[in-house]
Amino acid sequence: MTKRKQPKSTAKNPDQKKQGVKKIVTALNVQFIRFVVVGTLNTAFSYGIYALLLYLGIEYKLANLGSLLASIAVGFKAHGKFVFNNADNSLFLRFFIGWLVIYGFNIFIIGQLLKWGFNAYESGAMALPPVVLCSYFLQKLIVFKPKKNPSKAPLAANAPAVTLPSVFMKTHLAIVVPCYNEEDVLPETNSRLLALMATMRESGLISENSAIYYVDDGSRDKTWTLISQFNADSPYVHGVKLSRNQGHQNALLAGLFAAEGEAIVSIDADLQDDINVIKDMVHLYNDNNEIVYGVRSSRKSDTFFKRVTAQLYYRILMSMGVDIVFNHADYRLMSRRVIDCLRQYSEVNLFLRGIIPKLGFRTATVYYERTERFAGESKYPLSKMLALAAEGITSFSVMPLRFITWLGFLVSLGSLFMVVWIIIGKFAMQSTIPGWASSVLPIYFIGGIQLLSIGILGEYLAKIYMEVKQRPRYFIEENI
Repeated sequence: MTKRKQPKSTAKNPDQKKQGVKKIVTALNVQFIRFVVVGTLNTAFSYGIYALLLYLGIEYKLANLGSLLASIAVGFKAHGKFVFNNADNSLFLRFFIGWLVIYGFNIFIIGQLLKWGFNAYESGAMALPPVVLCSYFLQKLIVFKPKKNPSKAPLAANAPAVTLPSVFMKTHLAIVVPCYNEEDVLPETNSRLLALMATMRESGLISENSAIYYVDDGSRDKTWTLISQFNADSPYVHGVKLSRNQGHQNALLAGLFAAEGEAIVSIDADLQDDINVIKDMVHLYNDNNEIVYGVRSSRKSDTFFKRVTAQLYYRILMSMGVDIVFNHADYRLMSRRVIDCLRQYSEVNLFLRGIIPKLGFRTATVYYERTERFAGESKYPLSKMLALAAEGITSFSVMPLRFITWLGFLVSLGSLFMVVWIIIGKFAMQSTIPGWASSVLPIYFIGGIQLLSIGILGEYLAKIYMEVKQRPRYFIEENI
């Protein structure tokens, strides 16, 4: 054990003034987008209910009232759960009063615009932006305002990001890097990681036998040739070659199980993740944390589409009960004990982002800015991203199956009401519903629901099929 002067932490603290402002602005932008999307969908739902009630023969005033009440109830649930992350049902009265205020504000603006000579359509369009903004801030600041937790005292403005130990051991560190067709970026990745580890050795943070483990996931280019060359040039570089492409999660798992070390860091080869926070991960590990998550402090490097869909994906997973770290991918440090626990998971359908939080143990977080890819092309196109998203949902949540049950119940209930209405129209009112819509549209609707339900059931059945076969997840062709 070596006593050294405590190095100053270099962890990026998102609560710092400048980064805090950027993070708040980004969060508000994403939250407002979710607010607009949910509001648009709720409006479409309201019109759908209104059209359905008219189709069933309900008088238009009652149909309008019914669709309005349904829209308020659904809007309260949707905005609270998916926009403001506050599912407190006791806030409904506050939400309803807020809705009345906004409704009155909307009527007032339209009335003023009509007085100024605009027609009804122009007045409605011009009133929409201020009404949406006022509705958003009213719900955010008053209706769904989070309750203050008195048990948590505010942190001092100059408080350090992490508490580091005054005495630490030279940690035996292993860095696992899964690779698939990474010949363009790998030389730079290896150079930077070796330089980082040399600095950490000189400071006494890691031991001399700490090393890098590259995992070649069946690459078709010169990735394995480069890894072999790195191994020949440096004793601190090792390689694991899989027999074929098994996917990112299996390659990562192969590297975690093959690496030797007290603490193991997993990171992608594309240099988008800031490798310098590995130092802070090791400091936190020496402070008795068994898992240290690398979390993005912002998503400004992503495209608009990826940023919005990623945020929505995390929200959906959390709403379905999946324990997942927000804005965290596969950049993390784990202790040897955590790796040994991970070995006990024998499932074939791997989603490590959902498995790791289930392991427990003491955890910590470091924040960093994610940059653009240094070279090469992304190995996660839209199809693979959607596949990973489906993997995460179906591997850790049965909510889609329960959704089928409730959907079937609602469709059956709607069909029962339709049958009663037809009987009343036939025998009591001596009238029948004209047109083909009364027979064809319900058939199409119920047929679509059935196909969707069968598809969800098939997805879960396929997972069961893969699990019961107990096939190996990967084979190692060569180990250097």
